[in-house]
Amino acid sequence: MMKTLMTVVSVLMFSGVAGAAPYLFQGVYVDVEAWVGSGSNETILVVDWNKLDNGPNTVTESHAFGFRWNGTAYESDMLAAFNNAGILTVTTGYGGAFLLNIGYIDEEEPYGAHLHIEEGSWNLASTTNPYARWGTWGNSEWDFNRGGLTSELLANGQFEGINAIMWFGSLPSYANDQLDIPIVVPEPVTLAFLTGGLLIRVLGQRRR
Repeated sequence: MMKTLMTVVSVLMFSGVAGAAPYLFQGVYVDVEAWVGSGSNETILVVDWNKLDNGPNTVTESHAFGFRWNGTAYESDMLAAFNNAGILTVTTGYGGAFLLNIGYIDEEEPYGAHLHIEEGSWNLASTTNPYARWGTWGNSEWDFNRGGLTSELLANGQFEGINAIMWFGSLPSYANDQLDIPIVVPEPVTLAFLTGGLLIRVLGQRRR
């Protein structure tokens, strides 16, 4: 009953929001493109191409993807799951320990697929705080990864961030070097509406 009620409330709050499905995670609604895996643990991966993929015309520079698992899982397991499901195209090096590139096609974006123009130029980090400042290596509210993909353990309830940078060149003026979680702000909905006749009617139908 409670799950059904929350689902109805979420639909009402986000009616008219196109694209990914808003998912409540760490106190915020995140636009999650797709989920893979199953289990009691879950994390949300945020990949931010920082407009380095399609230049200043880039519509959405970051996208979020959900992953669920049981037991122990590494960052490499998560990326392999997205790759095998056909959601992301992930290429790695050094036996799968080093990220080379991530490709993603959003059919609603007119300027082409997301794909970094400089392979291997990424920073990776994690946090449980959706409002944490990405910053720079050594000066960030995110915990930057210091090991390879095959040694970085996933933790339930964390955001995993993968942020495009330029190791061998300078960022163009239009680029943004800060990872941004695609958080959805609900449209204004009055409490009276949320608790009014529609929800009462739904609950009444559930009791029949």
